[in-house]
Amino acid sequence: MTIKAFIFDLDGTLLNTISDLCDSINLALDHFGYPHFSESDIKLKVGNGMKVLIRRSVPAEYDEAQVEKVLQVFLREYKIHQMDKTAPYPGIVDLLHELNQKGIPCGVISNKQNPNTQSIIQHFFDDITFTFVSGEVAGINPKPDPTLTLRCIQAMNLLPEEILYVGDTKVDIATGHNAGLKTVGVTWGFRDRKELIDNHADFLVDTPAQLLELL
Repeated sequence: MTIKAFIFDLDGTLLNTISDLCDSINLALDHFGYPHFSESDIKLKVGNGMKVLIRRSVPAEYDEAQVEKVLQVFLREYKIHQMDKTAPYPGIVDLLHELNQKGIPCGVISNKQNPNTQSIIQHFFDDITFTFVSGEVAGINPKPDPTLTLRCIQAMNLLPEEILYVGDTKVDIATGHNAGLKTVGVTWGFRDRKELIDNHADFLVDTPAQLLELL
């Protein structure tokens, strides 16, 4: 069946956010006297939501109450610094404009907290029309839970087989499959090609323009 829409992950797929995430995490860790991490380290920790990211970054012996304290400092710092170095990947803005021009609906589902997701989409893609955008919402499990993706499908009023889920990690591949969608792994993001293949991405693309070939 013809592909009529795309649902995108955000971090590592549309936007390269790793420097601002890493800087904000390290500022939060500094606050508590914990060791820093490199961007390469943080790339392997992201994907399952902000709280899991912090849990993976604090010393193993600390409990959930301490994780929550660090999370709150991180969220404060990230709100300040989330647009310092973040930028769309090369070719993404052109891709989204072309999809809009073709009338292809686009959605975004992120494990970034929803206020951050909405503000960052508005900042970088203010002239792009999205059918549905959501970050992490209280009371709904983060990806790979498919709940928000299913809401996006409903908003698009299309069949699952008419939509592709596009992302850069195994979490994204699982999310798409859990929602009954075929998936596209992008190789420019936070994880390597092997992770996408090992987790059964249906397609792989090396550039944003290659997504147009799947229509």
